[in-house]
Amino acid sequence: MSLQKGRLWDLILRGMTHFMLILFSLVIAYPIYFSIITSLKSSADYAMDKVGVPTSPTIQNYIQVLLNMNMLRFMFNTVLLVGVSMVLYFLICTAAGFAFGKLRFKGRLWIFTFVLFIQIFPQMVIAGQIYQMISKMQLLNTYVGLILVWVAYFAPFGTYIMTTYYGSIPRSLVESARIDGAGVIQQLIWIMIPIAKPMIGTLGIIGALAMWHELPFSMLILQRQQMRTLTLGIALMKGEFGLPTPVLTAAIMATSAIPLVMYIIFQNYITMGSTAGSIKG
Repeated sequence: MSLQKGRLWDLILRGMTHFMLILFSLVIAYPIYFSIITSLKSSADYAMDKVGVPTSPTIQNYIQVLLNMNMLRFMFNTVLLVGVSMVLYFLICTAAGFAFGKLRFKGRLWIFTFVLFIQIFPQMVIAGQIYQMISKMQLLNTYVGLILVWVAYFAPFGTYIMTTYYGSIPRSLVESARIDGAGVIQQLIWIMIPIAKPMIGTLGIIGALAMWHELPFSMLILQRQQMRTLTLGIALMKGEFGLPTPVLTAAIMATSAIPLVMYIIFQNYITMGSTAGSIKG
């Protein structure tokens, strides 16, 4: 009798779990579904039925966004900025993570604590100070200014992730390499980075998506229209062009295409990186 009750409770718990998972999936999927169907509607079709499937789907909204509203220019700017920023981001995070995670030097704990402390400040809190600093350095309306700000703001989190991961790697690997005559740079390049590939892949996705969708710093630093990023361009697009909702939604969907492709390509790295370092050897 107790065995049957146990099986009944297992079935009930599984049913509730499946129901909650399905419910959460629908909650997450509905905004995506709504954005897709809205982007395929004409303005008249959207005015008649905002939530229904479009009666006559059209890609005219995408054509208008890509050809008439500088979206291709904004996309080029974003790819360039994110690409250069990610190179610096990787160099800083991997090197600093290795230094904090495996090297021993005076003041290491205090410096690492300061790096963690930097992460608590939201963008809007430090935006004024960032603007004054970039202005004094005469880097307003320059790609260099935004790249430096992105790397400085997002690198502390990446450094923390890499420090945690490198700290889980057996110290005997570093000691063996040191005995064999490998310097610090050689240890990092030939031993630590290859071992950390899954976590670096995860770090790359997190950093690239954060920079791709960043808005406050871009709005402060890039004030010329031709220099805008995709997120900034879309944020100001409605005010400049008075766009109807279907066209604006098409712009958002076009902006999301590249991050979506990146996630699909590198999702295996995210899966491996989420469990990497969980078992200390």
